Amino acid sequence: MSLATLGARNRSKSPARHIPRWVKVLVAAIVVAAVLALFAVRYLEVYRLNREAVRLAGLKRSLQEQNAILREEMKLLHTPGYIEKVAREQLGLVRPGEIAVLIVRPPAPPPAPPSLKQDRVSPIGRLIRAVKRRLSL
Repeated sequence: MSLATLGARNRSKSPARHIPRWVKVLVAAIVVAAVLALFAVRYLEVYRLNREAVRLAGLKRSLQEQNAILREEMKLLHTPGYIEKVAREQLGLVRPGEIAVLIVRPPAPPPAPPSLKQDRVSPIGRLIRAVKRRLSL
């Protein structure tokens, strides 16, 4: 063996460079933070979708109730009694020989306008009057 090959062997078998411990800890912390961030994003998305599903389920339930009410009203629309009721109440129709009576109530009196004398008094004037009243008592 030549001297050059011995030197090359010694260099290749030299001890590996030591990586400081803080670098290892930093890399591990970054990996853990990245994994947690990925899970947090997915968790928030699942949470949002669950809330949306609950909202939509409530909306579906209310629409089904409304649909059932409308179906019942559709059934009623084909009965003679309901048709007569709607004709009397909403259209004001009467049977032949009946007399329609319309009761008209008088309109409510308008509210009294505020006193003009009080409107002209400034806040300072009201304060002075209040002080005078207290002093006279």
